[in-house]
Amino acid sequence: MKKTILSAILLALLLMGCKEDAGIIYNDGARVQLTQSTDDYSYSFVWSDETTKSQIIRIPVRAIGGPADRNRYVKIEQVTEYDVEYSYDAMGNVVDSTVTERPEKAVAGVHYAAFNSAETMPLQVIRAGRVTDSIGIKLLRDTSLLEGNFRLRIKLAANEDFDIGESKWLERTIVVADRLEKPSNWNYTTTYYLGDYSKTKHELMIEVYKGKVDNEWVEKANNSSSFAVYWRGKFAEALDIFNSNPDNIESGKAPMREDPNDPNSKLITFPTKI
Repeated sequence: MKKTILSAILLALLLMGCKEDAGIIYNDGARVQLTQSTDDYSYSFVWSDETTKSQIIRIPVRAIGGPADRNRYVKIEQVTEYDVEYSYDAMGNVVDSTVTERPEKAVAGVHYAAFNSAETMPLQVIRAGRVTDSIGIKLLRDTSLLEGNFRLRIKLAANEDFDIGESKWLERTIVVADRLEKPSNWNYTTTYYLGDYSKTKHELMIEVYKGKVDNEWVEKANNSSSFAVYWRGKFAEALDIFNSNPDNIESGKAPMREDPNDPNSKLITFPTKI
């Protein structure tokens, strides 16, 4: 009897949730949310020539409630990111927590153009007749990006054109740098074919490929197993040559590790039994 009552309650809650989702999608006017991914989006100026001082990146968005016959403005705000550190008792229960602001927060006018500036507001629209589009964010090439990356956490906000969509699809972090960084789309598929990411492995891949190994390259590898397998073979061959070189062995450079300065760091490898 208890199981029957519990099942009925769970079914009722499920139906209520479905009705709420349907209301947001079909009966609640215009709303906006992110699409595709809320994972960190990494961009590095390292791939640009020295004359490039800014770059516009595009973040996909979706309008719920149908298209309009005019351009609609999407409001963006920067929000603060926090780290949470938990303390546990002897039984593994949480007894306390410490919340601290992340220090690498991007600065408007330094690392990105302010969202309410005349130059960027035209980039932040869903165009007439569209329900999917992309909003533009202008990143700035400051010298501080040579020393480390900075994080721009964006959040979609309500305005005259849109209310906000589902809470889990409102925020995303753009990580901007001017040095080699992990491509934002290096995911489980990339790891399956090429193994774990490290900067040293990335440098080896660039040297072998003789070109950019960036988001575009990773996307191609993720979508083409033949491409990924072919280049994995080339990378593994170059790694074997490096590790077998007597001079590299004598100097301690071989075998190649994730941190060349730490003899105990993880070895660079590529999957072989795939």
